[in-house]
Amino acid sequence: MDKIKVLSLLLLLGACTNPAHHEDSLLVRLQKDGASAVSYEISSDRYTSDMAKVPVTGTTNDTLFFVPERTARLEGFPCSNCHTQPLAKMASDDPAGKKAHWQTRLDHADTETLDCTTCHSSNNIEYLQTNNRNKISFNHSQDVCRQCHSTQYKDWLGGAHGKNISAWVPPRVANNCVDCHDPHSPGFKPRWPARLNTVKIQELDPR
Repeated sequence: MDKIKVLSLLLLLGACTNPAHHEDSLLVRLQKDGASAVSYEISSDRYTSDMAKVPVTGTTNDTLFFVPERTARLEGFPCSNCHTQPLAKMASDDPAGKKAHWQTRLDHADTETLDCTTCHSSNNIEYLQTNNRNKISFNHSQDVCRQCHSTQYKDWLGGAHGKNISAWVPPRVANNCVDCHDPHSPGFKPRWPARLNTVKIQELDPR
């Protein structure tokens, strides 16, 4: 019984003289040195200061970063330059007439899933729209894409999908979805790697 009392007393004394509480302990010295440390501010603004950019808004984890501003780079924007009347009035059945956006080919999903008016508003032509008809600026087109591509959107927010234009230090600027993907035909065509894979060629053509 006496041995247990002695052991308890030794443990108590040891706790009171714990090195972590000593003035020369590593923890105390780190705190002192940290208080007098010089802080260097690092910024990637010099790489994107001449770029028009807009903040990404409405993120669930308060991630703050920017994407390049799009509307100034869109050919034919604002749409009202040509769309001077409602679409129903501008529509024509004349087969000889040149159709608007004739060069655009929609290869995104089957026609039962989406068509032009799934993403483009026919009532507010200067805006994109969500599935519940909320207006979305062309500068925030990722808010349209995220409705179907939620996994890729979360990866994009975290930086695992897409490409940063600047460094990771603030202000972070990343490409928008449509800076890499054609929204009308978002899939990338298969490509050979930069280094010729002779083994694969032999498999495809053993001659």
